[in-house]
Order: sequence, then C-alpha cells, then structure tokens
Amino acid sequence: MKIKKTILCVLNLVIILIGTWLIGTGFTKNSSVFINDYSISNDRSIMKIDVGVGSSVGFIRKVNVHKQEDGKLYLDFISAFGGINGSIGAKNTFEIPIDKDCQEIAIYRSNNDYQTVLEKDGDSVEWIRVK
Repeated sequence: MKIKKTILCVLNLVIILIGTWLIGTGFTKNSSVFINDYSISNDRSIMKIDVGVGSSVGFIRKVNVHKQEDGKLYLDFISAFGGINGSIGAKNTFEIPIDKDCQEIAIYRSNNDYQTVLEKDGDSVEWIRVK
C-alpha cells in the first residue's frame, strides 16, 4: 500500500511538472522575433504586422505593448504554449494600435533591451525599416 501511494505521488508530481512546462513556456518573451511584412490602416491608427522567429525553435502566440512613451512603441512577443517548440495558439499576424505621435517601433531582444525595427520617414506618415 505504501509503494502504491509513493508511485501515485511521483506520477502526480511528474504530471504537474510536465503541465507546468507545457503551459509555462506560453508566458515567456521571445527575443528572436523579426517582422516579415507590415501595413498600416487608411486612418493610420492600426498597424498589421506579420512576424517570424529567427531561431530554429519557437512560435509566437501574442504581442503585448510593453509601453509607449516619447513617440516610441515597445513590443513584447510571447511564445506559444506547448514547450520550447510548441505551437498551441500560434499566430504570425497581429494588429497593433498606433498613436498618432508614435515615431518608432521597437521589439524585445533580451535583458529588457529593445531594438528599433520600424520608424516614420522624417515628417512623412510612411513607415520604413531601420537598418
């Protein structure tokens, strides 16, 4: 009877650990995201972006606006559920609200560092990639 309880406890622990790993990875920021393509709505209030992942593993399920200040929009891309290469809930196209005073868009890289990837072309309303 004691062995049966021990086996059940170990089995429950293993199931909890696996479940935590499969779900927990869906809340981590992915730092290898790049923007494949982008377009802006006619009223310039929504940007539609198509993203990819630069590493050999990983999918994106969500984009969060980290903050928006001084004309710069900071974006965090959140990994999909299902482990390191899980694709549960994965998407690659997102719509982001853009304030009219936004001049740059930066994406998360690592250690709270953000890289500017898109910016407005001078006084124009057109967006260009930063090289």
